[in-house]
Amino acid sequence: MIESNSELKNSIIYNTVGTFFYFFCQWAITVLVVKLGGYSNGGILSITISMTNIFYMISMYGARSFQVSDIKGEYQDGDYFLLRVVTSIFSLIFLGFSLLFFKYDITIQLCIIVYIFFKLGESVTDLNFGFFQKYNCYKEIGISYIIKGISTLLIFSITLYFSQNLFLTLFLETLILWIFIIVYDFRKLKGKLELKIKKGSIFQLLKICFSLMLYTLILPYLNFITRYQVEKFFGTEKLGYYSAITMVIVVISTFFGSIFVIIIPKISSMHKENKIKEIIKIILKVNFAIIVFTIISIIGSILLGKVVFSILFTKSIEKYMYLLIPTIITSSVLAILNYLSTILISFHDLKFVLIANLIPAVFCTLTIKIFIQQYEMLGSLYSLIISLVLGILIVGVRIFYLLKKDETCLKIKQ
Repeated sequence: MIESNSELKNSIIYNTVGTFFYFFCQWAITVLVVKLGGYSNGGILSITISMTNIFYMISMYGARSFQVSDIKGEYQDGDYFLLRVVTSIFSLIFLGFSLLFFKYDITIQLCIIVYIFFKLGESVTDLNFGFFQKYNCYKEIGISYIIKGISTLLIFSITLYFSQNLFLTLFLETLILWIFIIVYDFRKLKGKLELKIKKGSIFQLLKICFSLMLYTLILPYLNFITRYQVEKFFGTEKLGYYSAITMVIVVISTFFGSIFVIIIPKISSMHKENKIKEIIKIILKVNFAIIVFTIISIIGSILLGKVVFSILFTKSIEKYMYLLIPTIITSSVLAILNYLSTILISFHDLKFVLIANLIPAVFCTLTIKIFIQQYEMLGSLYSLIISLVLGILIVGVRIFYLLKKDETCLKIKQ
């Protein structure tokens, strides 16, 4: 069912407030780990998060975007549920092989092993929210995210403060997340879901969403490769400083992503009805909003950045504040690329989305060492910005081509 403009605005508010609050809490955890456990633990947590995010995306399999754009209802709730179970098992297997390859210190490996179950909890949460979205239960999404944000932040802070043990802290944080998934999400969904499974649906969905899954792996891969190279060149402690500032990228991209996922069904419907001018208006409005947000953020960082980060972390972070403005620019460029990619996903142009985002990933991989050698930590951000701008150009040209093609076909029919 396609929502009215009023319902869409309310949905965006519930979803955005809840999502932003939850991921603000997750960002606060990356601040508190340094405050309570030092920059070394901050570096370990950064590696843990960036590593497990890759396998979290394998578990997600890009299915949420496809699920909410499935306005014809070709697949049932049970099909998407089974898909998530299968992809989560795959993610655990691939993580096991990766740990053998990277040969991290035992402390880091243990943190990664426990934290992947936290990320799988977030993956199940994402699946549940796809169901909530289908049944227009956006208020439940907001409440669920707020409860989980508060509880995980409190457990993390209290446990790390008293135990100074990051592994135990992550274990208890994971446990509390799963408790609320069971007692809140599953209880609210009880009686709503149709868990019938269509024969052969799992193989069809694995095939259809494969390119989407690869696409969703690109951002965590870019986060991982930048942090991996920074750690390799400068060590774990300096990675802690770098991660403290560049975590802004994840927070901002998540904030915008929470809005984009709500817009997908509306754009899918507009595209189906050949409302080309309306689609162009939405594209321009959102991109304008991102640019305005960027300008305000840069001004704010110039005026308050040093003070805020000194309070959040310690005064020792001040010498790394030169990373903040390039980080904000990176975040905004990434948001534009993600938004334009979302437009193509709503058109179900899935293979091109993958190709268009793979090119920046390859470019960044090939150039990041050169940029770091030339510009040190800033080099990782320069490499990332150039790569993302390249992606924007490719995706932008594709959207223009498809809309022009649709417009021409519409004129011929008339």
